[in-house]
Amino acid sequence: MANTKDYSMREMVLDRCFSTGKEFTREQLMAIVNSELAQRDMLPIRSRNTFIQDINEMNSKFSNLYGVDGIVFEDRGRKRYYRYRDGIESIYNRELSAEEVEKLHEVRSLLQGLRGMVEMDWLDQMTARFDQKAMGANHTIASFEDGTAGDAKHFLSLFNAIAHKQVMTIEYQRFGLDSKERVIYPYYLKQYRRRWYLFATIKDHDFITCFSLDRILSAAQNHKDPFIESSVDFNHYFDDIVGVSHPDNEQVEQIVLKGDKWLEYYFRTLPIHPLQQLESLGEEGCRVMLSVIINNELIQELAFYGDHLRVESPKRLREKMAERAQDQIDDYRQMEDFGDNLEDN
Repeated sequence: MANTKDYSMREMVLDRCFSTGKEFTREQLMAIVNSELAQRDMLPIRSRNTFIQDINEMNSKFSNLYGVDGIVFEDRGRKRYYRYRDGIESIYNRELSAEEVEKLHEVRSLLQGLRGMVEMDWLDQMTARFDQKAMGANHTIASFEDGTAGDAKHFLSLFNAIAHKQVMTIEYQRFGLDSKERVIYPYYLKQYRRRWYLFATIKDHDFITCFSLDRILSAAQNHKDPFIESSVDFNHYFDDIVGVSHPDNEQVEQIVLKGDKWLEYYFRTLPIHPLQQLESLGEEGCRVMLSVIINNELIQELAFYGDHLRVESPKRLREKMAERAQDQIDDYRQMEDFGDNLEDN
């Protein structure tokens, strides 16, 4: 085995292939593995021996767990086809071994040593995740919310591309449209409401575009085009918006909201925007002031609070919220009429 990091990545790719329930030749598996390794700037596997060692290593784990090899093969003609044994779905769908738990605690101890440093508050949740994983599935204490299923596929390769300033070629499919291939210069990743978003510039364009990771069908490093830096400071890029979308030709506006009394305590711990201003009105409730661009995420955020939060200004935002509420009323009334007609029939 070359090194632990490279083997772990190869194991994950092989497991993902076999977990589909399909069978593969050695050549097919090596091509898939090497494609994934190339995206992460890892060395490809070139020899048959390395591939066989990987299969044997995985089967050794399966043998320790279940007493049988998890990967089986069948020779047909001059080809050998590999697949998971019937009844096996993944090498990871299991409890951790004692050795793995020990390694997990070593990592946890390393992370705990960083506690107290500036901007390291997230470590408490991270170590709690480690503890829960080590205790096993029968000792679940907390439920941690992860990203969407489609995020994980390309997150690491895009993260590395940003870190190493690599040009990427992606195939992207917007909702309801055909997919398109684009050459991009990636700059930043941001999570909003469980989904991850990539901020990048498309080749021959001079503006930032937001891509949802779960709509990226493929992503590969582009070695032909030079990387172009961005002058955007992403530490402040989101200062004037809620969410991730920057509407074209829209200006920052002063948003004034009035909420029920109980919302004052809610907004102190979970603000609509990090730069909001919150004013207590006593028994009359509270007032929230924002300096942001009006976008879809802001409207969705305000709609979440229903009639407990009202827009005082600007007028056009108040009208947008009123139209949205009226559309909902109309939809519900149409549903009632439709239901009444069904009962009559």
